[in-house]
Amino acid sequence: MPIETPTLVPMPPTLQQIARAQIKRWIGSTGITQTALGERIRRNQAWMSRYLGGDIDADLDTLDQIANVFGHRLTQLLDVPTDPEEAALIAAYRALRAEVRPLALRILQEMTRVPHPGRPGGRARS
Repeated sequence: MPIETPTLVPMPPTLQQIARAQIKRWIGSTGITQTALGERIRRNQAWMSRYLGGDIDADLDTLDQIANVFGHRLTQLLDVPTDPEEAALIAAYRALRAEVRPLALRILQEMTRVPHPGRPGGRARS
């Protein structure tokens, strides 16, 4: 009888991998350069490139500084919901420029209002 080899479950991403992926999304959505981001956190472009490429890791203080550059907190940088659709929605919201986030939130809030029969459009009053 052949010996069964156990199926290995893929390792979940590390916090560094999660942070790198989010930072890359934020860079892409804001258009900030690695040089400009590095300057804002007292690092240079070479350090940013090595970090984003996975050659080096960042400490929590540096990750917090990076999150602050994009208008977020460290917890938002490292937070990963388990529901893939929720994760995609949150990632898309966090990738928005700070000035358009209020509009996106108002749109979602309007979409979740409970319709009230008898009111024009069936919408709740704001």
